[in-house]
Amino acid sequence: MRYTLLVLIALAIALGLGGWSANWALDESAEIGTVTVGPWAANPFAGSPEADPYSKARLARVGNLTLGIGEGILFTADSDSADRPLRRQCQYRIAGQTPPTRIWTLSPYTPEGRLIQPGAGRAGWLTSHNLMRAEDNSFVVAIGPVARAGNWLATSGQGPLVLALALYDTPASASSGVDSLSLPDIELETCFDG
Repeated sequence: MRYTLLVLIALAIALGLGGWSANWALDESAEIGTVTVGPWAANPFAGSPEADPYSKARLARVGNLTLGIGEGILFTADSDSADRPLRRQCQYRIAGQTPPTRIWTLSPYTPEGRLIQPGAGRAGWLTSHNLMRAEDNSFVVAIGPVARAGNWLATSGQGPLVLALALYDTPASASSGVDSLSLPDIELETCFDG
C-alpha cells in the first residue's frame, strides 16, 4: 500500500512539474524566430516545415492556423509605436503604407486569439480592397470604440487588444528579409476609461 502511494505521489509530481516546465518553456521561447518591425512582430517560418519545435507547440496549444510560407505572413501588435500596451477602450490611429501584397487584412483580437466582435452591423476587420487611400497610396485607419469618419475599425468592451495585419500573396517572405519592411505606425489618440 505504501509503495503504491509513493508511486502515485511521484507520478503526480512528475506530471505537474513536467506540465509546468513545458508551459514555461513555450512562454519563454516566444521570441525564437520572431522578427519585429516597429510595433509589429511576425514569425516568418511559423507555417513552414522548418519552424522550430517551440513555434509548432505554441500553435498546437492555441489551436490557430497559420499562413504557409508561400501564402503570406501574419504580423501582430500588442503595443503601440511608443511601446504602450494596446487596450480595447482606447482610440488609435494607424497610418502609413504596407509592403507590396495582393490583399491584406487588419483585425482586432483578444490575447487568446479570439476575434473581437464590434457589434451588430459592423465588420470585425478591414481589407485593403475596401479602404480609402490618399493619392500616394498611404492610408489612415481609426481603431476604437467610438465611430469615426473614414476608415474605422470598431472595437468593443475593455481589456487588452492585439492587432493582426495579414499580408496575403506578398513577395515579403522569410527569404526576402521581413525585418527590412516598412509597416504602418500605431499611435494612441485617447482612452475612455470607466
